Order: sequence, then structure tokens, then C-alpha cells
Amino acid sequence: MKYEMALEVVRHAESALTGSRVDHSDRWLQGVTDTVLAGPGLVFAGGQLLLWRFFWVMVASAIFAFILRVLEGQPVQDVFLPSFFLAIGVVYFSTPSRSMAIGVDAKRVGEVRNFILSIAHQPQQLQYLGEHIEVVRTHTMQKLGRFNVLAGIAWGVLFWFVGTHALAPGLSAEAVSRGLSYGIVGAVVFTLVLCAGICHATAVRAVCQILEFAMIEATAEVESAHSAPVDH
Repeated sequence: MKYEMALEVVRHAESALTGSRVDHSDRWLQGVTDTVLAGPGLVFAGGQLLLWRFFWVMVASAIFAFILRVLEGQPVQDVFLPSFFLAIGVVYFSTPSRSMAIGVDAKRVGEVRNFILSIAHQPQQLQYLGEHIEVVRTHTMQKLGRFNVLAGIAWGVLFWFVGTHALAPGLSAEAVSRGLSYGIVGAVVFTLVLCAGICHATAVRAVCQILEFAMIEATAEVESAHSAPVDH
């Protein structure tokens, strides 16, 4: 079925980003493995991509701090904070060739392209495969959108709870202390979940880009092979 082929292509793109993938002949065991291992692996891969960007933020911060220290003659601790925020802006608004390529390289794209070419040899097959993959991609993007909505609701609930149970006037010292304790726990949990969601979204976007580039290259190769003149 084209649907199962499309899922295999998506899985290969995920494996290209996260590394090796454990395969089982039993579908139930494969589902357990994908749920328990593949999901956290995707979050971890997204975290690695974000850490790489943070590394460039720190490099840019050091460069800007050195420049400001030379120009202004101020100690490093006085110029580091503005340098850090300036570096965040520079890295975030980097060129498309830099921001788009995070997590996407020729090796990963090549691995997925080769797998696509191993299961699809005709332009029509690639067209059907691309349509199925687009359905998966659309569903994934909708899932990310729902997470953003839920994160916004959770932030609103947390803000309301702290405002009514810890910062509202007329509360006793015991109630304020209890409200702040619950609020801190809630803020920590919210931060951890939000960080995991951001890492997951980063990895998912990288997987989608790997898929798109691999499909483009596979389609071009198949069309080129079928359009080449046949020697008689």
C-alpha cells in the first residue's frame, strides 16, 4: 500500500535525524518501540539542534563583548548582557541558508532519497508517494499547532492560579506560601514541557525539510532517467 510506503519514508527521515532505529517484525512491538524510544529520541535530537544554535549565540556574544569592550573601554561583565541579546538577534535573523539547514545535510537527505528510489521507480509512483507524505506532514503541523494552543492555555491557567492564590490581596501568610509553592512547581513543570515541545517542534521541522529535499531529488532523478533518450 502507498500509505505504508509513505510511513516508511517518514520513518527513514526520522531515523536519518535521530540515528539508528530498532526494527521489529511484530507490528505491536514496533509500535511500542516507536512510542517509547523514537519519541524521546526525536525530542533529544531537537534539543541537540537547539544547543548547536545556542553555541553560535555564545560565540557571537563573545565576539560582540570583545568589540564593545575595546570600543567602550568597559569591563566584560558590563557589556556581556547587551552582547548576548544582540547575538540572539543575529543568530535568529540569520540567512536562510543557515537557519534552513539546521539538522539538514547532504548525508541525511541522501539516505532518504536512496530509500525513496528503492521503492518508487516511476514518476507516477513518486507523485502518489508525495501526496501521501503531504497528508502526514499536514497532520504533523496541525499537531504542533494544537500544542501551541494548549501551551497558551496552560500559561493562562498558571498565571491565573498565581494571581488568585499567591498575589491576591487579603490572603494569609500560609495561603501565600502554599500558593507560591504550587505556583513554582507548576512553573517548573510548564517550563520542562514547553522545552520538550520546542525541541520536538524543531526536530519535526527538520524531518519535514529532509523529506522535502529528498522527494525533490528523487523526483528529479526519476524524471531525468525517464526523459533520457533510449538507444536503439
